[in-house]
Amino acid sequence: NGLNQSPQTKTTFTRNLTLGSTGLDVKQLQQFLNASGFPVALTGLGSAGNETMFFGAKTKIALGKFQRAHNIFPFQGFFGPLTRAYVNKLQ
Repeated sequence: NGLNQSPQTKTTFTRNLTLGSTGLDVKQLQQFLNASGFPVALTGLGSAGNETMFFGAKTKIALGKFQRAHNIFPFQGFFGPLTRAYVNKLQ
């Protein structure tokens, strides 16, 4: 599939995530995005190795770029059923 995923624990995402969501699954989503070439941030909070448990604007933007690249409509940065199923299938 061409993704440069680092060896990390595979996560099965089970809930919708959106702006303001918090939890370990948010951190795991950030790790997935960073490892897949859609960095949440290049430095500081959200960057590779500095992922957080908060779904903020940078996570939304990175997720939207991932969705656009994989033709998952709409490209709004909402981690809902379509994106979740796609990401779970990739892992």
